[in-house]
Amino acid sequence: MFAIYKKELSSYFNSALGYIIMALYLFFSGYFFYFYCFLRESNGVINVVSNMITIVLFIIPLITMRSFAEEKRQHTDQALMTAPISLNEIVLGKYLSAFTLYAICNVFYLFYALMLITIVPGTSLDWLHLLWAILGSLLIGAALLATNLFFSSLTEHQIIAAVLGLAVGLMVMLYEAIVSIVEEFIGAIFNTTYTAVVIDKFSFTTYYEDFISGIVSPVGVVFFLSWTAFFLFITNRMLDRKRWA
Repeated sequence: MFAIYKKELSSYFNSALGYIIMALYLFFSGYFFYFYCFLRESNGVINVVSNMITIVLFIIPLITMRSFAEEKRQHTDQALMTAPISLNEIVLGKYLSAFTLYAICNVFYLFYALMLITIVPGTSLDWLHLLWAILGSLLIGAALLATNLFFSSLTEHQIIAAVLGLAVGLMVMLYEAIVSIVEEFIGAIFNTTYTAVVIDKFSFTTYYEDFISGIVSPVGVVFFLSWTAFFLFITNRMLDRKRWA
């Protein structure tokens, strides 16, 4: 697995992709940092993490779009599938390399916090709150990376994998509105005050907001880790089917 991990991680930085992703993350997070911590004159590094979720939803598909799609396009997937390593190692190696790149981007938040207390003397930060917010960012990123890795295993076209990932990002961002529309629609048909309790439990943003508020929700941790494990599992099954095909 380490060989796959090392190869995939180095591929991000042997091409422009890794630097583009980090540059995008730095640009938008830097803008939010300047806006909330200087224009509004507040120590709102938490606000930076909170608002970056919208950007993250669209950056993550760029990280994973080439994971398996590029292997298929270059016809190197057969050599990969017949290598003397398990599918679990292949999937985990590619996934962990993508997560490492994403985690590196999240380190920027710590630099912003250090920069703030250095530039503005007397500024106090709730470091524990900031760490919980970053943990929430890492968890939601982990779940979305696993989802988009699955999409990359479905096609040989990076653009299609990215578009599917962007569609998921839009659904995550608009999930509350979608659930509200479903509730109103069912309520209008059956003349009842229907509440989508089960559907509401799949709201990424609800769990994410708990971490942003400084609350480490065990339910949220389990939700994101379970989502991650599920999509890594079905990615493994998809590759296994293709190997035998």
